[in-house]
Amino acid sequence: MKKPNISFRLPKVKIYGIDVIKNFLFFTLFILLTLLFIAFVISPAIHAFKSSKKEYYQTKYTLDITTKEYKEKLTELKKLQNSNRKILNALKRDFNADNFKMFASKYMSISSIKEVNSTVYQDDFIKTTYIMKSKIKSPKNFYDLIDSLKNYKSVLRIYFPIDFIKNKENIDLTLKLEHYKLKPKKAE
Repeated sequence: MKKPNISFRLPKVKIYGIDVIKNFLFFTLFILLTLLFIAFVISPAIHAFKSSKKEYYQTKYTLDITTKEYKEKLTELKKLQNSNRKILNALKRDFNADNFKMFASKYMSISSIKEVNSTVYQDDFIKTTYIMKSKIKSPKNFYDLIDSLKNYKSVLRIYFPIDFIKNKENIDLTLKLEHYKLKPKKAE
């Protein structure tokens, strides 16, 4: 048996020497391939770009809000630092017994200041306790010293109870004095 010879031939239509049917088929194939390229390559890229653009603007909006809050907090912090500069500087200073003796000399005569212990206070401060022995002429001098401690260059606290013992013309005074200092930060 012989195979039938089935062949498909395109008719030839030429205008000005251009085969119109072949050109129409090539043009249709080109349009089809272009649409497939757009559908499978460009469309996902455009979708990814749009989602990235949306995420970018959301992130930029969040950054702008955070930056604004940061600047407000920084301004507030600088105001607080300026208004509390004296206290912050006082918290950075070490206690100098000789300097304190000179400061307190107009109120009392200090015979000794002895360091008892040093501990961490509230995780951010170092509290050093001193026992101070002195002589005063009247209790008013002691209360004047307490009032003037707010002008001293370190942060000090007089801890009660205080021992007042009358000794002839003077009063022997024994008290506990606490000095507060910022704990040094560890290098990270």
